[in-house]
Order: sequence, then structure tokens, then C-alpha cells
Amino acid sequence: MNGKRLATIMVLFVSSMLLSGCASTWVQKDPDWMNKKNVPVLVGHYSVSSDGGADVIDLAKQVAGGHSFGDVGMDTYKEMKKALAPFGFDLKTDQRRAKKLEHMKDLKTGSSKVDALLDSLTCEWHHPATANREFHHIMAGTSLRKTVVNKMKGSNKKEAFLSAHLKIEDQDQYLLFKRYRVVLGIQILDQKGDAIFQAKAEGFTGLSFLRNPWDEKRIQKALATALSTMQTVEVKPKVSRFSSL
Repeated sequence: MNGKRLATIMVLFVSSMLLSGCASTWVQKDPDWMNKKNVPVLVGHYSVSSDGGADVIDLAKQVAGGHSFGDVGMDTYKEMKKALAPFGFDLKTDQRRAKKLEHMKDLKTGSSKVDALLDSLTCEWHHPATANREFHHIMAGTSLRKTVVNKMKGSNKKEAFLSAHLKIEDQDQYLLFKRYRVVLGIQILDQKGDAIFQAKAEGFTGLSFLRNPWDEKRIQKALATALSTMQTVEVKPKVSRFSSL
């Protein structure tokens, strides 16, 4: 087999793999909240995790002053905040109130640089102004949802509460080519602990040859594309009691 034919086969193979990896994105919003604007939302939990492990070159760049995994996480948080604005939600953080949900203290070294490096090594991060306890997987109709909300409540009776997680999945089934699949699950609760908004956004990074870095804005771009798709799907005027978040 000559080189030209081999190159053609590789291009067709990669193209077919890309076409087969269609993303699934959906949005649900309670009908009573459908037309509400500028709803204040306290971010109780936001975290990012990756199953791909730390990339040695990414770590070297970080030590030299480059982006950490936490920087990547914060950039994705900004993308989520921007994407939820058209749905009428204004995301805010309040560390004092959110931290009431902590089920254990964060293990910190006291050095921001060392802590950032540890986050990058483990590929796990949560927004520092939110709790390390997620609540978007609590079963609907249980008293625990209301307990969680009551811990975070402030003086604003119109405020809602968000819990979200971004999962970054390493996909290396393309022989020498690799990419990440990003999956963002979001849930917003009202003052009673009932879900008024749920959404899932899925997308993919571009292919990378041999290595699969989380730096170079690949994750942020993939999430931004997924969130733009979220703006175009039909909003279901009912929040399911069961979801795949």
C-alpha cells in the first residue's frame, strides 16, 4: 500500500469517527419560570474533573507560569455563567453561604501554587467560592433537597440555587488521534428545593495527534460550542423528576 492511499484511508477513518460522535444536549425549564428574567442564582457547587490524567507537557507549562487545571475550570465556569444568562439566570457566588454545605474541609497546603499543581495532578477542581458537595444528584421529592437549600438561603426570597459538574472524558480510540468529550450537567433549585431548570450540554474537542492536552483552550472551546448548541434546542416546559445528569 503506497503512502498516498494510506493517507486517504486515514482521513476517511478519522472523518467517519467524527461523524459518529454526535453530541446530545437538552434543556428543561419549569413553565412558571419560563419567562422570568434576571433571576438571582447562588452557585452552591461547581466542579470539573477529567479521567484523562495530567499531561506532562501541560504540567511543565504550568510550572513555567502557564495555565493550571484550575484556570481551565474557572474559564469553563465563565462560559456556563454567560450561557445561562439568555435563560434568565444571573449567576452569583457567596462563599460564606455556599461553604455551609461542606461535608469535609478542603485539604489545602497553604500555598496557592502548590494547591493549583495538586489540582492539575489529580485533574479535579471545584470553584473556590462554592462547596465541595454537589446536590444535583439528590433524588427529587426528598427532604434533603430542601435541607440543602435552607442552609444556603439568604434574604432574597427570589433567589435560586445551582449545582453543576463538568466531566471531561478522554477518548483515545482513534489510534494515534485523541480528543476529549465534555459533558456539563446543570440543575437549579427554587426556595422549596424543587428543580426549576435542568440541562445537559455535550461536545468534543478537536483531534490531537499522540497527546491529549487539556491546556491550549481546547476544553473551553469545546464547552463553548456545546453551550451554543444549548441555546438552539427546544426548551421542554417541564422539569423531569428523573434525569441523566
